[in-house]
Amino acid sequence: MIKSIIKTLKEIKEVSDYSIIESKEYSNQAFFVLGKLETTRVVNVTEYLVTIYNRHDSKIGSSSFVISHKLSKKELIAKINEALYASKFIFNKDYSLVEGLKKKSINDKGFEDSFDVMVEKIHSIYSNASNEIAKFNAVEVFYNEKKNHVVNSKCVNLSNTVYSLNIESIPSFNGKDEKVELYRFDEYVSLDYDLIKKNVEEAIEDVKARSEAKKIEGIGECDIILRNNDTFSFFENAIDDFSYRSVLSGENKNVIGDNIQSLKPKTKISISLTPSSKANSFDRDGILLSKIDVIKDGKVLNYYGSNQFGQYLGIKPSGVPDSLFVKKGNKDKEQLFEGRFLEVIALSGIQIETRANYIGGEIRLAILHENGKKTPVSGISFSGSYEDALNSALLSKETIKIKGYEGPKYIKIKNQNVM
Repeated sequence: MIKSIIKTLKEIKEVSDYSIIESKEYSNQAFFVLGKLETTRVVNVTEYLVTIYNRHDSKIGSSSFVISHKLSKKELIAKINEALYASKFIFNKDYSLVEGLKKKSINDKGFEDSFDVMVEKIHSIYSNASNEIAKFNAVEVFYNEKKNHVVNSKCVNLSNTVYSLNIESIPSFNGKDEKVELYRFDEYVSLDYDLIKKNVEEAIEDVKARSEAKKIEGIGECDIILRNNDTFSFFENAIDDFSYRSVLSGENKNVIGDNIQSLKPKTKISISLTPSSKANSFDRDGILLSKIDVIKDGKVLNYYGSNQFGQYLGIKPSGVPDSLFVKKGNKDKEQLFEGRFLEVIALSGIQIETRANYIGGEIRLAILHENGKKTPVSGISFSGSYEDALNSALLSKETIKIKGYEGPKYIKIKNQNVM
């Protein structure tokens, strides 16, 4: 269908340039309710994201539309004309699309087990972790094969095939007074049954803690430990200031060469952006990607971002690799889990404002560790100095690899205000 879209686009003179992203997803799915397999299904979806560019008044405008089913030529022309009309209201500084050299296709290998074998082993892991009090009300397994194809009017022609495993689950716990549930979503970029087992055990511990959690007043100043996706969010926010878009809008407090940490921090932080696999070595603009060291030992080394904003800055665009890589720390879990601290289980998004020197977030569920006692708590929030958080940060030796992130599982930041 791409050929017919391109042919039609070329027939319309007002289309200055175009890009098309074809996405094909083939998903095997299995659904369990109370430990019993209810149904399986296969979903096969194809979509085309078409972006047209129109140069006018020494500016460039763009507009996009999605095609999810076959269109007649008349219908396609109507969609293109609608997008053209919208693009004429956009007055961006002109820039060039990425130029391609030759057609390239890069494919990852599928997971080693068949879907049926995967489902059987995963079901066994969830069943073995369940009992009459703590169990999984629902488990949904999705094994996805996704094919992406990026083409544009400047000869970019890149395609890949990537695989992922998603598991959605609802762990529940029958407490003394009430039954509580949590929602959990785990995404795996490789088939790792040991990691799945750890996450399942963690889910059971978390829902038990949720059933016992209560709001405690007067926690006051306290160390905070983030884990898993919240650790990912902390580091993702830490480099957001150094995207091309942030630099162009003047949102960044620091520039290349600056230190984001003091000269003697607890841990020197290094954060890179890197393709998660060979197949993910190009972005939606068609830029061929490589590792970008954004922060090295606390110092800003590089900005990063899209083709458009890189050209606006007057530098060669880096593109945006799909995974964050953070150098692991030197603390084992026992060392991190010392003293009085809050172990955050569920955080409603972390908020970082570098210019205001602020870090904070609403804590939905955490465990207060104090004097050898563990107390589940909820309905609280924390805030503090972002600079102090960076300088006091302790990172775990233990690492995780999830979609979009590879690095320390835990980060401990000191002396936050808990309310």
